[in-house]
Amino acid sequence: MSDRYQLKSKTAIVTGGGKGLGKTIVAHLLAQGMKVAICGRTEKTITETVAHFDSQYPGRIFGDVCDVANSEAVSRFVKAVHAEFGDVHVLINNSGFGKETRIWETSEADWDEVMNTNIKGTFLMCKAVVVNMIENKEGYILNIASQAALNGYANAGVYCASKFAMVGLGKALQEEVREFGIHVHSLNPALIQSQKSDSDDIDQGLIQNEDLGEMVVYLLSQPRRLKIDNIGLWGF
Repeated sequence: MSDRYQLKSKTAIVTGGGKGLGKTIVAHLLAQGMKVAICGRTEKTITETVAHFDSQYPGRIFGDVCDVANSEAVSRFVKAVHAEFGDVHVLINNSGFGKETRIWETSEADWDEVMNTNIKGTFLMCKAVVVNMIENKEGYILNIASQAALNGYANAGVYCASKFAMVGLGKALQEEVREFGIHVHSLNPALIQSQKSDSDDIDQGLIQNEDLGEMVVYLLSQPRRLKIDNIGLWGF
C-alpha cells in the first residue's frame, strides 16, 4: 500500500467530461497515459470532445450520452466503458450545477433537478463502479464538491444541500471500502472561472480549471498509504 499509484494504462470515468472543468480534467488524465471515458447529457458536446482528444490520444478516449440521475442510463454507460476499456480504476464525479434562488422560493422541480444530478448521480455512479473496484482491491473515487459543501451561502440553498450530502456520502463510502484499498476524496473548490474562452483573461481571484486538473493528478499520484480529504482551494 505504500507505492505510488501508477496511472498509465488505467481507466478513469469523468462525469460531465465534455466541457469546462470536466474537459480539463480529462486532458490532464490523458496526458498521464490513462484511458478516459466521459459522459454528459448533450450528445453534440460529447461527440465533439471525443473527436478532439482522439486526434491526440487515439483509442484512449470514449464517450457516451448519460444522465447520471437515471439508474438505467448509468448502468448502460458503465457496461459500455467495461466493454471498451475493461476495469474501471478511477471515478471522478464532476457532474453538477446549482440554482440561484432563496430556499423558500425554490420550486420542488428545481430542488429535485439539482439534488438528482449532484447527489443522486454521485450515488448511482459510485454504486455502478465500486463492486469492480472491490474485486480488484484498488480504486479512487474523487467527488468534485465545493466550499458550498462546508459553508452556507445565500441564494444557493439547494446547491449547498447537495454538496454537503456529497461530502457526507463520500465519508461514509470511505469507511465501507477502506479495507479493499479504495480511496474516496472530496475536493472543495471556491469559485472557478470554468467556462472562459481562450481569448478571456485569467481572473487571478478565481480558481482555474487547470488548477483542479493538476490537483486531481496530484491526488491520484500520491503513495497509496496516504488519505487526503476535504481539500479546499481558493483564488489567492
